Amino acid sequence: MDETTAPVLDPGRGRTRTGYLWALARDDRGWGGGDPPGVVFTYQPSRAGAHAEQILQGFDGILQLDGYTGYDRLTRPSRKGGAPITVAHCWA
Repeated sequence: MDETTAPVLDPGRGRTRTGYLWALARDDRGWGGGDPPGVVFTYQPSRAGAHAEQILQGFDGILQLDGYTGYDRLTRPSRKGGAPITVAHCWA
């Protein structure tokens, strides 16, 4: 999971503002998985960790993330929407 900025029209203000596209990718072929790789993008108005929690509601498993502190809430025992997620940090 990762997020990136995207300019979004801001009606009534005559300009754009910054929104965020959150990307979730899967590719299990290297571990013998038979399903094709896939990527899903979802838009959120900010980078708040609450959005990650909402997007991953009901997900249990291992998730590769960078060191953004907004993801910390995903590993808490009190996580909304599921059990704590196991994090596999990336080296970025």
